[in-house]
Amino acid sequence: MQVLRDTVRTLGTTARGGLVAATLVLVTVLLVGCGPVQSTQRISEAEVDFERARVVEAHEKAPYEYFSAKYYLHKAKEEWGYSDFEAAYDYARKAKQAARAAILKAKEDPWTGSPVDKAKTQEVEGAQKKQAESDTEAGPRGF
Repeated sequence: MQVLRDTVRTLGTTARGGLVAATLVLVTVLLVGCGPVQSTQRISEAEVDFERARVVEAHEKAPYEYFSAKYYLHKAKEEWGYSDFEAAYDYARKAKQAARAAILKAKEDPWTGSPVDKAKTQEVEGAQKKQAESDTEAGPRGF
């Protein structure tokens, strides 16, 4: 009877030990798999936000934020390709933040363009107006 009890205890301990070992292996596998999964998910989210920024024309209305998002996303994909999933996750997070900032800025505070571009446009319009006025003046031409 004592031998039977010892055998049951041994099996019970071994079974618990096997369960603990199996749990540790499962946790290890899940932790190893988290890097690629999380970084891939974050890159996908950043791509969606970047596309939304493109749709609201953030490249014209919020260029700094838009192009920051673009290049952070590019760098995230590059790091993911090198299997540096932590860096890929970080760059994708930055890309997502920049894309959201671009969307917000484009919707709330649209940038109508560079002041330099406006000055050039006014200069060209002024020159065209002067040309049109001189064309309407009477007098000989073509000499």
